[in-house]
Amino acid sequence: MRVLLNFVKGFSATGKTLRMVLLLFVINLLFSMILAFPMYSSLKSSFGQSLVGENMAEGFDYLWWGEFMDSAKGLETTFSPSIIGKGAILNNLENLIQFRFFVLPSVIIILGILYLLLHTFLAGGILSIFMKDTPRFSMKEFFNGAGTYFIRFFLLMLISWVFFFFIGSFLGGQFNRIINNVSKNSLSEVTPFYLGLLFSAIIFFLLLFIQMVFDYGRIKIVLEDSRNVLRSASEAFVFVFKHLGSTLGLYYLIFLVNVVITLIYVLLKGLVPQSAFLTVFIAFLIQQVFIFAIIWLRCWLYSSQMELYRYLK
Repeated sequence: MRVLLNFVKGFSATGKTLRMVLLLFVINLLFSMILAFPMYSSLKSSFGQSLVGENMAEGFDYLWWGEFMDSAKGLETTFSPSIIGKGAILNNLENLIQFRFFVLPSVIIILGILYLLLHTFLAGGILSIFMKDTPRFSMKEFFNGAGTYFIRFFLLMLISWVFFFFIGSFLGGQFNRIINNVSKNSLSEVTPFYLGLLFSAIIFFLLLFIQMVFDYGRIKIVLEDSRNVLRSASEAFVFVFKHLGSTLGLYYLIFLVNVVITLIYVLLKGLVPQSAFLTVFIAFLIQQVFIFAIIWLRCWLYSSQMELYRYLK
């Protein structure tokens, strides 16, 4: 009952801060342009006056892609069929679980770090708005909160990375060794495949769990103006384990909403034939609505978790 109560209260609080969600959406869109424009310029130059552009509108041109990859450098090397449609979602999920970040081009790694820093900065603004009994968004309060909590949130992020890298490097490495050993002694690929799915699910759960714990660490810092980052992190772990059912229930309830929205997006995107300007534009709008919904869900999660923390404290 407490999960549903704070789930609804969080939704209500987020509904009162629509302008903040819109601001976050615009910031996200502007940041994505840093990658989009160079890639667009490179593809446009490669297409030239040939029929490749028309072929790509009808379906992926693998012959052109093979030639393109022969001369691709940096950001260009990330262009592949898997970044289109639902493939992009699955590709990003696989990279997350397998911790394949460091094999990416340096420009992607640098921009990824900058995005994490930006996300950390904005988190302070979001939580400073939701800390009020009746959330009301203003640019001044948002950016004051973002600046006030940035250093503490940054230190908290560094601590969380220790856990993330332990899960990805040590635990993931152990799982891979088990799968390799099973594969050598298995008569079919079925057992290693399902074992890989199981281990991937475990790693994904642990990554989300650590993310959830440090969400409460950030909430504790904001609500209690805590300046001891290590203590905030440790007390966040205590809080989550003390109320494990409620914290996990709330987190995965919103995660379920996220999954449903993602499935709807994939289905809608697949129904739109991107062979003309109008349909391409419609597909772009669907994509932007999806991104807006994901940002809304992140704010909804923060507001619901803050409500739950207050309720249980």
